[in-house]
Amino acid sequence: MQKYSTPVTNIDSSLSDEQRAINAFNISIGTAILLGLLLVITIVVNGSFTTDPVALITLAAGAIVFGVSAWLSKHNRNTLGTILNIVTLTLIVVSRVFIQKGLSIQIGIVYIVLISSIAVYTLPSNWVGRSVIFAFITAVFTIIADLYTTGIPQSPSSQYVTGISATVGVLYMFVIAIQFPNFPLRTKLIIGFLLLTIVPLLILGWQTYSITTDIVEEQIKDDILRSSLATSTEVQDFLDSHISIVRNQARASEIIEYMSMPESQREGSAKEALVYDKLETFAKTKPSYIRSYTLLDNNGVDILDTDSSRIGTSFAEHEFFTVVISKKTSYVSGLITLPSGGHNVYFASPVTSSSGELSGVYVVTYNSNVIQTIIDAMLRANAAAAATTEYTYLIDGNSYFILAHTNRVDLLYKTYLDINDPRLVKVQERDGIGQDRLSALVIPQPEIVAALSNMEATNGFQAPSHSGELTESVAVRLANANWIVVASQPVSTISDIIQTQTRANVIVGVIITVIAALIALFASNFFTNPIIQLTRVAENISAGDLTQKANIGGNDEIGVLGRTFNNMTDQIQELVGNLEQRVEQRTAQLEETSNQNQKRAQDLQTIAEIARYISTEKDIESLLPLVTRTVSERFGFYHVGIFLLNENKSFAILRAANSTGGQAMLRRQHKLEVGFTGIVGNVTSTGSPRIALDTGADATYFNNPDLPGTRSEMALPLIARGTIIGALDVQSTIPNAFTEADVSIISLLADQVAIAIDNVRLLEDAQKALAESESVFSQYLSEAWHKKSESGVIGYYQTNAGGTVITANNHTNQTNTPSKNEDGTLAIPILVREQVIGTINIRPSNGDKTWNTDDVSIAQAITERLGLALDNARLFEETSTRASRERLVADITTRIRGTNDPQEMIKTAVEELQRALGATRVEIVPQKNSPSPDR
Repeated sequence: MQKYSTPVTNIDSSLSDEQRAINAFNISIGTAILLGLLLVITIVVNGSFTTDPVALITLAAGAIVFGVSAWLSKHNRNTLGTILNIVTLTLIVVSRVFIQKGLSIQIGIVYIVLISSIAVYTLPSNWVGRSVIFAFITAVFTIIADLYTTGIPQSPSSQYVTGISATVGVLYMFVIAIQFPNFPLRTKLIIGFLLLTIVPLLILGWQTYSITTDIVEEQIKDDILRSSLATSTEVQDFLDSHISIVRNQARASEIIEYMSMPESQREGSAKEALVYDKLETFAKTKPSYIRSYTLLDNNGVDILDTDSSRIGTSFAEHEFFTVVISKKTSYVSGLITLPSGGHNVYFASPVTSSSGELSGVYVVTYNSNVIQTIIDAMLRANAAAAATTEYTYLIDGNSYFILAHTNRVDLLYKTYLDINDPRLVKVQERDGIGQDRLSALVIPQPEIVAALSNMEATNGFQAPSHSGELTESVAVRLANANWIVVASQPVSTISDIIQTQTRANVIVGVIITVIAALIALFASNFFTNPIIQLTRVAENISAGDLTQKANIGGNDEIGVLGRTFNNMTDQIQELVGNLEQRVEQRTAQLEETSNQNQKRAQDLQTIAEIARYISTEKDIESLLPLVTRTVSERFGFYHVGIFLLNENKSFAILRAANSTGGQAMLRRQHKLEVGFTGIVGNVTSTGSPRIALDTGADATYFNNPDLPGTRSEMALPLIARGTIIGALDVQSTIPNAFTEADVSIISLLADQVAIAIDNVRLLEDAQKALAESESVFSQYLSEAWHKKSESGVIGYYQTNAGGTVITANNHTNQTNTPSKNEDGTLAIPILVREQVIGTINIRPSNGDKTWNTDDVSIAQAITERLGLALDNARLFEETSTRASRERLVADITTRIRGTNDPQEMIKTAVEELQRALGATRVEIVPQKNSPSPDR
């Protein structure tokens, strides 16, 4: 007994009968199980057998037929079973179109996928293409029939069927995709072209539907918006013009003067009569839709009115009064329902005195029918808009009463609010509307009220109309009145337009896809041979035979592919031939790069060495020639010069140079004006490096007769601590000798030179300051000891027998260095900070003593310490004397300040000076000041 458990594998151009029988059994049994599962799922989802009986019958019949086909395939009648499967699927698809609408596209696509899968796996290769064409034609027929048949009910479960179709289609596409690499080339082309027809059909259909839907919806929305804007403009113009009239009337001098009077003086006054006359004048010229002219006081009470029955009525609770009082601006009320059955609209404007104080409200009462008159006039002026299904209405934004309507006059003065809405209850209490009458005015539309409640200037929304039909609407809020213009269009109108356009697009798409599919089917054989040939050429090339050529003509993609293979072969041959040359070129480039890096490293090392040399030089006159000479030797420059700015920074003076011409320039004290002469003048002015690659063509270059060989020049600023102090001038006999890399390298050298010059200058300044301070201190020390010597006692003479004071009479000569006299005396100078303040004369007891070096050294050491001790004693003595003097002055000052009597102060001062100075007479002589010449 034959078993059929082997999976579908190894599809080739000629499957064996046994393999096709196994595939037929597997496909049939698998599809039967899948349809059975879908049947159960459908029943569970719908919840009953009557929701979509057609779908249930179709799934059950399909499951039974595919089960019978599996039994036939198992008994070696697989071809009959396959034909039965194809016929069953065809009948299901075709019959479905005439039972329910709206499913042809989904089912048709799945039908093509199923038939293609069954044919590829179960039928001989010569029947595969025919089966695919048959399936495609059948699917096209069902789609066209579904679009143009009428009287057939729409499927109640189109979304569910779409989901099932997508699931089955994806499953079988996955089965085909798994085995697709094993298909012969011709089969792959057929399947590929089939996908190229189905996928564009889906994409084109969906895109067209989406674009059409968007365009139609946007166009209709634009039409609705234009309609609402046109209506709002018309109504707004009416409001603005009449608000302006009311505002101007409220500014009449009679009204202002009357309302400015105290309330107690108004009644019966002459001004009251004038105001009555003014209001009667307004009333005589009024349009028919104006009912009365009214003046309200600040409490909202009617004090003057052309309708005398309303005098004394309070309007304090009305919105138009509260808005005008609070905002001091003109305002138009919403709809006011009268107990008599009429409806009014109030135009109100503030009455202000000459000082700007609000004294009342001027009100003009309009018959609300005037709004409908404006809408009717618009419709008569635009007959095309009146013929469409679009309609426009004007609604009160407070109580949501309809003020005007383009095609439903029966809805005038009815409200969209619910009868229990607090806003409507407030209107009922304000206007005194009975409950029965109010019930007749209520047509609740909560969706519209919700959309209009929170809108600002404009708002687009969808909501059901009073008839229950869903509409697309645009609302525009008016200024100076809480009125809203709403333009609406039934959504069904939009759907009809979209469906008509979609039907036409689908037909065009199907026709184009059918033509493309047929052309692709016939072209598959034409493309097979060239592709196979290209495959062989590619295999030979991949094996290493670069002499292979693809002999394929034509300018299509296959011809381009053949030429591409040939070009690839030529390029590979050229690549192999030129590989060695490219390697040499790359090697040369690497060597050049290495040489450049090596040169840069050498330059940096040279700069480091030069910096080390010049850092040890402390004399600027020796430093600058060292720099020029070293730079010229290390870098091989023709001329190197260093310019330093003079004190006022007006000239750059050459201070050092290495060349013969440079020496001549030094002898004649060569200098260049900063900012004007030569490249050096430019650099010392701007602080930026400058290169003259061709000195003959550079206008900035200074032609120096001492350097006739110069062909290129580079000058770099010497900058120390942010200040330009000069320039480093480098010249070469070679044109274009310098590059940007040279600038960066030599700039480092210039920075080091600038630092070295600055350091030398700082050192010289420090040494000069030190010498000056030492000179000043030596002078001070000499004067101090000279003053000390004038005291009479200038020294001491000490022997074993005792000591004697030395005075000026027995003064001996001083010496600056140790010396030996003829009598054996050793004279050692006493030095304090290199200043001789005295001499120690040492005379031996034995006149024949010889002073050796150790004796002199000991004497000098003792003398040094003696000098320090003497100077410290002098400083202490001076400090003590100064302190005593300051203390004496402080004591005298304290005694003088002990009294406030001038005579006592003078007496105390005289006595203290006598005592302190030991004077016998002290006089204080007052100074007489002569008057100033200008007094």
